[in-house]
Amino acid sequence: MPLLPFANRRRPVLLGHRGLPALADGNTRPAFVAAVEAGLDGIETDVQRTKDGVLVIHHDFVVGLRLISDMTYEELRELRPEIVTLEQLLDLLEPHRDFLVNLELKSIPGLEDGRAHELADTVVNWSGKKRVWISSYDPVALLKVRQQQPSIPLGYLFRIYDTSRMAELLGLEAVHPEFRLVTPELLARWRRKGLAVATWTVNDSDQARKLAAMGVDVIMGDDAKILLSVR
Repeated sequence: MPLLPFANRRRPVLLGHRGLPALADGNTRPAFVAAVEAGLDGIETDVQRTKDGVLVIHHDFVVGLRLISDMTYEELRELRPEIVTLEQLLDLLEPHRDFLVNLELKSIPGLEDGRAHELADTVVNWSGKKRVWISSYDPVALLKVRQQQPSIPLGYLFRIYDTSRMAELLGLEAVHPEFRLVTPELLARWRRKGLAVATWTVNDSDQARKLAAMGVDVIMGDDAKILLSVR
């Protein structure tokens, strides 16, 4: 089983959600730089694929009423000049050798455009691959990543009710529940099954401290001051 990059880190690990959107627009270069400079442990961000095969950092599937997967990279740049490619993000983080990266693969179930395989190959060919793990709501996409590059740790995202059984069936390393789902009872259940727990998006200091006291492994949020308050 692949080793999660935060396995030997002080807990909880603190990640900027889409960089640090409290200080800059999320999923942009300034937001990622802000997360590094704030002293966070890493970032969580979103990976999509353009029609012509460029892996880009963007949350929503649609830009300007068009699917990113139906646009070329140049067409996307016309609408979002600030767009960052995955390659550019990894180049930016290359010098920060202890900085963790959680890449959420944005995938519509049933979509097959090669994004899972391409993302997996990009990660394992990066010098910082040991500080990366991939998460997704799409179990099929995660299975494709595992088949392509078995060394990459994986996490399963869910937000409405506990569907961690999917992580067990796929043999994943982590679950990523929305923070309101996390209870001491569920946390204990996930622990018994050998799953690490990364939760999001936590933007309240009391809630962050409560989750830290419960023993979650990773807390993601938009505000560095709130996240760092747990320490």
